[in-house]
Amino acid sequence: MSEYKITKISEVEQSHLSDFYKKNYFDRHKSLINNWKWWYRIGYSKFEPLIISSGEKVLGQAGTQPIDLSINGKKVLASWFLDFSVNPELRGKGIGKNLTKKLMETCPNLITFCNEKTLKIVENFSWKDNFSTVRLAKPINPLKFLPIVKKIKLQFADNILRKIIKKDLKSTKINLKKIDNNYNVIKDSFKIRKILNIENSPQILRDETWLDWRIKDCPYKKDLYFFEYKNNFLIAHIFSKKGINRLNILFTYFIDQSYEKEIFQIILSWSVDNNIDLLWAIRKKEIDLFEKVFPKKFTKPVIFACWGSEQDNLKFLSNGLDNVQGIDSDLDSSMLEE
Repeated sequence: MSEYKITKISEVEQSHLSDFYKKNYFDRHKSLINNWKWWYRIGYSKFEPLIISSGEKVLGQAGTQPIDLSINGKKVLASWFLDFSVNPELRGKGIGKNLTKKLMETCPNLITFCNEKTLKIVENFSWKDNFSTVRLAKPINPLKFLPIVKKIKLQFADNILRKIIKKDLKSTKINLKKIDNNYNVIKDSFKIRKILNIENSPQILRDETWLDWRIKDCPYKKDLYFFEYKNNFLIAHIFSKKGINRLNILFTYFIDQSYEKEIFQIILSWSVDNNIDLLWAIRKKEIDLFEKVFPKKFTKPVIFACWGSEQDNLKFLSNGLDNVQGIDSDLDSSMLEE
């Protein structure tokens, strides 16, 4: 590794970074080039993505996104480990392992949602995994996901499928509003939301600083909307990708938690009426609560992995994060696609 050097992302020339992003992140490269300081939350802490280079050429990146956690009643600074990539021609040569090792020397608490390839790398360094986080999905029109019929307009079939779903749902009027025109409504309600504290379960600390970063300062908030139902709120990313109209549930918070199941059913009803093809969410809890909205056959585990320099922190983190949602880490990375 003597011919390589590892530096913070802020020390790398923008043009060198751009070449690497174009090669490794495809649909996301323009957004990352323009918004990496926001995405990686530069300035919030000393944590920054690490870049491995040879001369002027960027070879790999280990991305970071710092957040605060509550672990065993204590506030702990941690970082999401994300956007981990090495140039294809250099994979399998130990570059990813060296980046991971260096990042662990920099960040004492690391958490990630990762694929199996990344999991194999981090398990070499005694990371713990957990599979209790799930991706929930509801295809409203399954025909649109079949390549053979994507190009065919099946409006008649679409109408029938939507009527079948609607007949079992309560029709409740709910207003959809754009975030960028109503952020103060979100901020005021966020202050009085109910916070569930579950003993022995680490949680993401979501304060107003977090909310401003993740919502107010989001360069894509034109595609963010919120629903309000009896003073309970759901923030969604609504967009179209490859001919599929999607509604990703990013974040919910409640004044009265008993409405959680009901608001999900109302969002499904709204989605059926408003030409949404796929409803999506992330949760770590018993999915029976949402089974009427999200069938179990479409539920998929998401790989969570963690590492902590202190064994006590690692012990708690290995249980997973109780309040994780779609807004966290890069779970809704489609927000960065162009």
